[in-house]
Amino acid sequence: MLVSEILHGLPNFLEWMVLFDLPAVRQLTDDAIVRGMYHLPEDIDLDPYSHAILTSHGRFLASQTRQWLSEPNSGKGWSPKMIKSSLADRFGAQLALFDVDESHCFGLGEQSPFAPVLLHVKIDADGYGAARAIFDREPTQKHYELLQAVGVKFLGGETQDNYYIARFRNRLPVHIHAGILSHFSRTGHCNLFFLQHGNIDSLLEEGLLKAAAVRIKFAKNRAYQAVAQLATAACQDSNLAMTCQPPAPAPSFSYGNLVPLGFVLQALNVATAEEDAADNIADAHQNLSQFLADNSQDGLWAFQTGRLITATDSALVLQGFTDPAAVQALEIFADGRGGYYPQLWSEREEAGKMLLDESCRHWCQTDYATTCLVRGLQQQAGVPTTTSLAYLEAGFSQRSGLYFANPYLVDYALAQAIATDPAAASLRGQLLTEMLASMNADYSFGTYDLAFSTALAILSLARLGCNGRTLRSAQLRLLDFIDTEGKFPIATPFYSSLRLDAHTPMKNILGLLFAHKVASDGQQQQIKKVEGEYHSISLYLDTHGTISTAVAALALAANCNPAAYDLDWQQSDLQAIHPRYQCTQHCEYIAKFALPYYLQGVYA
Repeated sequence: MLVSEILHGLPNFLEWMVLFDLPAVRQLTDDAIVRGMYHLPEDIDLDPYSHAILTSHGRFLASQTRQWLSEPNSGKGWSPKMIKSSLADRFGAQLALFDVDESHCFGLGEQSPFAPVLLHVKIDADGYGAARAIFDREPTQKHYELLQAVGVKFLGGETQDNYYIARFRNRLPVHIHAGILSHFSRTGHCNLFFLQHGNIDSLLEEGLLKAAAVRIKFAKNRAYQAVAQLATAACQDSNLAMTCQPPAPAPSFSYGNLVPLGFVLQALNVATAEEDAADNIADAHQNLSQFLADNSQDGLWAFQTGRLITATDSALVLQGFTDPAAVQALEIFADGRGGYYPQLWSEREEAGKMLLDESCRHWCQTDYATTCLVRGLQQQAGVPTTTSLAYLEAGFSQRSGLYFANPYLVDYALAQAIATDPAAASLRGQLLTEMLASMNADYSFGTYDLAFSTALAILSLARLGCNGRTLRSAQLRLLDFIDTEGKFPIATPFYSSLRLDAHTPMKNILGLLFAHKVASDGQQQQIKKVEGEYHSISLYLDTHGTISTAVAALALAANCNPAAYDLDWQQSDLQAIHPRYQCTQHCEYIAKFALPYYLQGVYA
């Protein structure tokens, strides 16, 4: 049957109805789920029917081959010709605004004290439903951040013929999955949302909060399993490393098998502490702890097994440990004034030290991000801190890291350093303000490595005490990035840079730039002029999604009180977004904000 025919077959006394094109919905999921969605008999054959119809007086099915509506349990039915006054007659003015027969989902109704409402949805090939709804006015959008929990996004609207036409996008696989997780116990809430002209009352808010919690828990557990598998693989294969990508045409190579595992161990720490932790999680945790212990050198770690131990790499691996002795061992990198060198160096070959040359002279100074990580570890381990709050405040405005390719990774390090310091309330407020100002309209963070940036921001916000509705909104956005295996997209957390010889003739540099541009095949330019000097930038890709998946799992596990509505800051006069958060590529951020601070005066 056509939608228009069905509307003529439904009596006008119905308070509401919503119908679904069964062939279209069956393209999105299996028949057992479809029957559950509409509370149909488990053994009913769906082939003879064109639509499932839910109404205020029960559920019905429309015939595929003739004009006939029937009740699914008894099989009793009627022809539209038997209806003298129909919903089509009652809602004629609203129905004139849309071509109802083009819809895959169609609803209308009226609930006192609200005016009549109409919903029209078309499903595209990608499983998205483009929805238009007739409201009497623009909705307030209060609590609309929670619509993410059921795959819905408000796209705005316009006034037409004294009505407000609201537009929504429904990611139907997510919408259906949210229903599965709730056992389709809140399907009536969809109707209420539209009958109330898109206004979310306390009942709907509570339902959306429950849907959000269930979806986040489901995704978190999938991410835990992915993290456990990555941990097991890393223990069995020492080549499961990051990828170093120097400027083309130089070839990429595998490098960095230890540092990613600090975040993995941290995620497994959290996973094993949960009551319903699976046995394989505990096994992976134990094996990874032993693997990292076996690959330490004098209680500290290198980026790659057997290479030079550094403060930066050790601090990153120690994200997964509470080890006062290892934290104390980091004092060999202290400068005595509150800062920490990323590594030790020497102008001649010397054990445990990097061989210094002019290309890496800028590495030989204290690193703000490393210092922040060390201070955070000291507080966590109960070890006296050696970095003053004044030191952190002095570096705040230009905060960056010699090896951190993402501004939110630096923010994460700083948040770790000041989270529990009673005297750091002002600095926590400054960091929180800058981070909130950088949040995207869809509650994600960043312009590149969006999932990784968002996960880092969530962890930082949680450490800074922002754990209400803002945090939950970002967690919901993070769900959009998880894949079917529970993993999150590859990111590029780290970089290193080498200064080109200042005496290199310009024609040689131009030749190098040209060769790089030709060979890079559209990738970002990794030879940059910074502070008057050319630098070759190598990027370190998290090829296996190890860091990104572990950090995302931690972000989904972050403690949250979503009932605490703290989104009022969106209406306040926030400061402008700092440009560091607006760079569109890693190398742009590195050249403009990460490297300059460390080059000023180094080569003077």
